[in-house]
Amino acid sequence: MRGALLAAIACAAVLPAAAQPPSGAELFARPDKGHCLACHQVPAGAGPSNRSDLGPRLEGARMRALGREALRRILFDPTAANPDTVMPPYGRHRILDSAEIDRIVEYLYALP
Repeated sequence: MRGALLAAIACAAVLPAAAQPPSGAELFARPDKGHCLACHQVPAGAGPSNRSDLGPRLEGARMRALGREALRRILFDPTAANPDTVMPPYGRHRILDSAEIDRIVEYLYALP
Protein backbone atom coordinates (compact mmCIF):
# COMPACT_ATOMS: atom_id res chain seq x y z
CA MET A 1 0.00 0.00 0.00
CA ARG A 2 2.78 2.39 0.97
CA GLY A 3 4.64 1.63 -2.27
CA ALA A 4 1.56 2.43 -4.35
CA LEU A 5 1.12 5.70 -2.49
CA LEU A 6 4.74 6.68 -3.07
CA ALA A 7 4.45 5.77 -6.76
CA ALA A 8 1.31 7.91 -7.11
CA ILE A 9 3.03 10.86 -5.43
CA ALA A 10 6.09 10.45 -7.67
CA CYS A 11 3.92 10.37 -10.81
CA ALA A 12 1.98 13.44 -9.69
CA ALA A 13 5.21 15.32 -9.15
CA VAL A 14 6.44 14.63 -12.68
CA LEU A 15 3.19 15.26 -14.54
CA PRO A 16 2.83 18.83 -15.77
CA ALA A 17 0.23 20.94 -14.08
CA ALA A 18 -3.04 21.06 -15.98
CA ALA A 19 -3.13 24.17 -18.11
CA GLN A 20 -5.84 26.66 -17.29
CA PRO A 21 -8.28 27.30 -20.14
CA PRO A 22 -8.00 30.77 -21.66
CA SER A 23 -10.13 33.44 -20.01
CA GLY A 24 -12.91 35.24 -21.83
CA ALA A 25 -10.67 38.30 -22.17
CA GLU A 26 -7.91 36.16 -23.72
CA LEU A 27 -10.36 34.52 -26.14
CA PHE A 28 -11.73 37.96 -27.02
CA ALA A 29 -8.26 39.00 -28.20
CA ARG A 30 -6.91 35.76 -29.70
CA PRO A 31 -6.72 35.79 -33.52
CA ASP A 32 -7.35 32.03 -33.68
CA LYS A 33 -10.50 32.27 -31.55
CA GLY A 34 -12.82 35.22 -31.07
CA HIS A 35 -10.52 38.03 -32.20
CA CYS A 36 -13.42 40.29 -31.29
CA LEU A 37 -11.08 43.26 -30.92
CA ALA A 38 -10.62 43.26 -34.68
CA CYS A 39 -14.08 44.85 -34.89
CA HIS A 40 -15.08 45.93 -31.36
CA GLN A 41 -13.77 48.26 -28.67
CA VAL A 42 -14.19 47.77 -24.93
CA PRO A 43 -14.01 50.37 -22.14
CA ALA A 44 -10.54 51.60 -21.18
CA GLY A 45 -8.75 49.15 -18.90
CA ALA A 46 -11.09 46.25 -19.74
CA GLY A 47 -8.97 44.90 -22.58
CA PRO A 48 -6.58 45.92 -25.29
CA SER A 49 -7.14 49.41 -26.60
CA ASN A 50 -7.73 49.68 -30.30
CA ARG A 51 -9.41 51.88 -32.87
CA SER A 52 -11.74 49.27 -34.32
CA ASP A 53 -15.17 50.54 -35.22
CA LEU A 54 -16.71 47.99 -37.57
CA GLY A 55 -18.84 46.53 -34.78
CA PRO A 56 -20.48 48.41 -31.92
CA ARG A 57 -18.50 49.43 -28.83
CA LEU A 58 -19.09 46.80 -26.14
CA GLU A 59 -20.15 48.58 -22.94
CA GLY A 60 -21.01 46.65 -19.79
CA ALA A 61 -24.43 48.24 -19.25
CA ARG A 62 -25.47 47.34 -22.80
CA MET A 63 -24.16 43.79 -22.44
CA ARG A 64 -26.08 43.30 -19.17
CA ALA A 65 -29.23 44.76 -20.76
CA LEU A 66 -28.97 42.16 -23.53
CA GLY A 67 -28.55 39.36 -20.99
CA ARG A 68 -26.37 36.27 -21.00
CA GLU A 69 -28.66 34.13 -23.16
CA ALA A 70 -28.92 36.76 -25.91
CA LEU A 71 -25.13 37.20 -25.85
CA ARG A 72 -24.70 33.42 -26.20
CA ARG A 73 -27.08 33.36 -29.17
CA ILE A 74 -25.27 36.26 -30.82
CA LEU A 75 -21.87 34.60 -30.42
CA PHE A 76 -23.14 31.20 -31.53
CA ASP A 77 -24.79 32.48 -34.71
CA PRO A 78 -25.39 36.21 -35.24
CA THR A 79 -26.84 35.49 -38.69
CA ALA A 80 -29.95 34.04 -37.03
CA ALA A 81 -30.96 37.56 -35.93
CA ASN A 82 -29.27 39.50 -38.74
CA PRO A 83 -28.58 37.62 -41.99
CA ASP A 84 -26.57 40.59 -43.31
CA THR A 85 -24.09 40.76 -40.41
CA VAL A 86 -20.39 40.39 -41.09
CA MET A 87 -19.82 38.88 -37.64
CA PRO A 88 -18.79 35.22 -37.94
CA PRO A 89 -21.03 32.50 -36.47
CA TYR A 90 -18.42 31.42 -33.90
CA GLY A 91 -20.41 28.52 -32.47
CA ARG A 92 -22.05 27.29 -35.65
CA HIS A 93 -18.69 27.25 -37.44
CA ARG A 94 -17.00 25.67 -34.39
CA ILE A 95 -14.50 28.49 -34.02
CA LEU A 96 -15.46 28.59 -30.33
CA ASP A 97 -16.82 25.69 -28.32
CA SER A 98 -19.67 26.08 -25.83
CA ALA A 99 -17.37 26.62 -22.83
CA GLU A 100 -15.36 29.27 -24.70
CA ILE A 101 -18.56 31.09 -25.66
CA ASP A 102 -19.62 31.01 -22.01
CA ARG A 103 -16.28 32.52 -20.92
CA ILE A 104 -16.60 35.34 -23.47
CA VAL A 105 -20.20 35.96 -22.36
CA GLU A 106 -19.03 36.28 -18.75
CA TYR A 107 -16.26 38.66 -19.82
CA LEU A 108 -18.73 40.83 -21.76
CA TYR A 109 -21.24 40.73 -18.91
CA ALA A 110 -18.58 41.96 -16.47
CA LEU A 111 -17.39 44.90 -18.58
CA PRO A 112 -17.61 48.30 -16.87
